[in-house]
Amino acid sequence: MSKSKLNRTAKQAFFSARQRQGDSARLADVTGYSVSHVNNVIAGRRNVPQILANEMYNISRRRLKNSELEKREVVFIW
Repeated sequence: MSKSKLNRTAKQAFFSARQRQGDSARLADVTGYSVSHVNNVIAGRRNVPQILANEMYNISRRRLKNSELEKREVVFIW
């Protein structure tokens, strides 16, 4: 089975499941967009530019999902 590329919306969803504090500012610095524009894109109020979609994916590709982190925290508390 061949690998298929993720489209911009899929990259946004991938990033949203793994988003951390400070990611908006980091994306704005790297891509040259303003922080408010990046936040609007993440919230779905603006279309996702390809440059921003690629960087969102690159930032979050090796992270665990937020839901997986919550499960691990529950396990480690006990």
